[in-house]
Amino acid sequence: MENTAVDSSFHRTFKYLLATQFLSRGIPFVFNSRIVRHLSEEDYVVCAVQFHLFVTCILFLSREGFRRICMREDITWDGDSAAGETEAQILKVAWMTFPLGVLVTFSACLIVFWWQDLGYSSPYGRAILINGFACILELLAEPFFILAQKLALLKLRLIVETAATLSRCIVTYALILKQPSSEKAIVFSMSQVAYGASIFIGYWAYFLLCQLYTTRVLFPFRIGNTKS
Repeated sequence: MENTAVDSSFHRTFKYLLATQFLSRGIPFVFNSRIVRHLSEEDYVVCAVQFHLFVTCILFLSREGFRRICMREDITWDGDSAAGETEAQILKVAWMTFPLGVLVTFSACLIVFWWQDLGYSSPYGRAILINGFACILELLAEPFFILAQKLALLKLRLIVETAATLSRCIVTYALILKQPSSEKAIVFSMSQVAYGASIFIGYWAYFLLCQLYTTRVLFPFRIGNTKS
């Protein structure tokens, strides 16, 4: 019986992770095959390489260490929303990603502006700031992403990430094809905001509306809950 349960859990995990990876790459491939025809080589380098590197570096520096720390603790949801001491302790650490992320984002934007001698009125400069805002939106969802991973809510991750990927592709496709005169840097930055907003709304809506835990557990940094 125990081996059967383990096999069932493994197959379930494999199924959802495979679906998540397939959709997160398959959806952009379908859209990009049409979008790329409307991009110059310079647009592609800026939007597909530079912005991706900028966002990836910010998110990695802001959250990777906290993810590794928080994922070490084993927790399970027993249906008691009043409980959750372990979860609260994990979220206290996980919520530190946000202030650190704001600092990293602010520093990264300053470095890019200084390194490339940008002005706030330039399209590239505005695009950098918009990408920074997108990173902050995504980092706001990071504590709940970590909690979802700890609870093995793989279906939630599949739905949220698929919706986020689809929203990013739709925004990019609509703006590039329907408004070809738009600055491509701004277009891709707005699509990143759509992705970050979808991640933020998806995880926040799930944990706040489904009420798996009380707000005291989900937001353990509030005054009166910070004392151990």
